[in-house]
Amino acid sequence: MKKRRTLLLRVLDGLAILMFIASFSPLVTPELSTGPYLLGLPYTLWMGILVSILFVVLAYLVSLINKEEPHAD
Repeated sequence: MKKRRTLLLRVLDGLAILMFIASFSPLVTPELSTGPYLLGLPYTLWMGILVSILFVVLAYLVSLINKEEPHAD
């Protein structure tokens, strides 16, 4: 079980590092471009919101994996 938990944590850490790198790439922040718009929000803003939500989900998953006891609060 400990080995599986370590593997899951490494995978989540790798995803977080990839998302961090991608958040500063032209994928999220293109040069001199504001379109396309989604619900009136420019591309960079809604992609930033999406990346932030994904970071929160990753942090939640890590907190679930790091629970020591099954019923820890």
